Amino acid sequence: MRTVRSLAFASLSILAAWAIVVPAVRAQRDTSADWHAKDARTVAQQKINGRILAAIYHRRGDKKAKTLPPAGSAIQIDRHGRALVDVRAQVKPELEKKMKALGGVVIATSRTYDSIIVWMPLQTLERLAADPTVRAIEPAQ
Repeated sequence: MRTVRSLAFASLSILAAWAIVVPAVRAQRDTSADWHAKDARTVAQQKINGRILAAIYHRRGDKKAKTLPPAGSAIQIDRHGRALVDVRAQVKPELEKKMKALGGVVIATSRTYDSIIVWMPLQTLERLAADPTVRAIEPAQ
């Protein structure tokens, strides 16, 4: 009788451990997939907000758009394929000139907040983000 109880207790313990470990391993595997997707981005792409990056991928017809979370609120895109973005960088004439060369239209600048509001073509945002003076590109409010 004692052997049967011991065997039953051991079986129950193994079952309980399995019920705890398996979901934990699955959760860890799911989280690591998100990290790999983010690690796969270039340095320039890491500077671009996820919603804008999803719009760029969608515009290109790239399958990467499916790996990003759906856009919470839509970004403004005009009929020319330009997005209204807030470029976080020190406001300098050289950077504004570069934006215009890439097809952008500067709307407003703020030296106080290191911010440039600009309509930029989606296809050129990654080249702009590659500039070392650019810290981030976010949707303009």
